[in-house]
Amino acid sequence: MKYMIISDIHGGILELEKALDIYVKEHCSKLLILGDLFDYGFSITRDDIVSKLNSMKDSIVAVSGNCDINIRDILFDMPYINNTNLNDKNIILTHGHLYNKDYLSNLDADIVFMGHSHIASIEKINNKLFINPGSVSKSRMGDNSLAIVDGDKITIRNLDNEILEYYIQ
Repeated sequence: MKYMIISDIHGGILELEKALDIYVKEHCSKLLILGDLFDYGFSITRDDIVSKLNSMKDSIVAVSGNCDINIRDILFDMPYINNTNLNDKNIILTHGHLYNKDYLSNLDADIVFMGHSHIASIEKINNKLFINPGSVSKSRMGDNSLAIVDGDKITIRNLDNEILEYYIQ
């Protein structure tokens, strides 16, 4: 199963559309969202983002971020931390503003996905893989980015679908 991980959309509908185009082009079967769909307060793109994501909610596993106050009822279930199993790997998803690597390294997981920093990274700590896909919009590293997991291969890509970083388990 191939899946995409995105975080920190912050109301960027055009950037979300580019990410979802890659999702379709790459034949991904799951979309993992690590929170911050909008900025604090009102977002003029809110209805467009909600409509787009709700139309594919059966393919989404998501968690809330620090900017996602008051959206938990208009979308799908978005807890602050979520545990799922994909490709026979135990996976933890969190935004990263409440649960840090010290806390998460004590939980049973093969891979931890966390956003919040807007900086993409792939890091192995004590046999646990920590992956931050960066930010779909408002990157702090130059390129807006996302991650794709395809079997044992993990890639960080920009919104032109160019590989910025890769890791093979």
